[in-house]
Amino acid sequence: MRLVLLNSKKKAQSLIEYALILAMVAVVAIAALQLLGNNIGGALRGAADTVGTGAQNAGKNACEAMGEGFTWVPDATSDAGGTCEYQDSSSSGSGTDNTGT
Repeated sequence: MRLVLLNSKKKAQSLIEYALILAMVAVVAIAALQLLGNNIGGALRGAADTVGTGAQNAGKNACEAMGEGFTWVPDATSDAGGTCEYQDSSSSGSGTDNTGT
């Protein structure tokens, strides 16, 4: 009977030790995420800004590559948008033809 109790106590002790190790790992992981969370968020915001700027530059470059008379007009409500417009100097009136983005 004594052997069965000792074996049961060892199993309980092992389970408690594993639970304590798991709790310590969880505390360290939470602390690491708290410390690195702002850095990760800043990196993701920077990547999003870079993608937006790259899209705007691509639209502008494509518009300017169309030739004489095409001009890129940035969107007043958004930093990442704009419109490629063509102005025909030989036509009468306003001479602005919106060709889209």
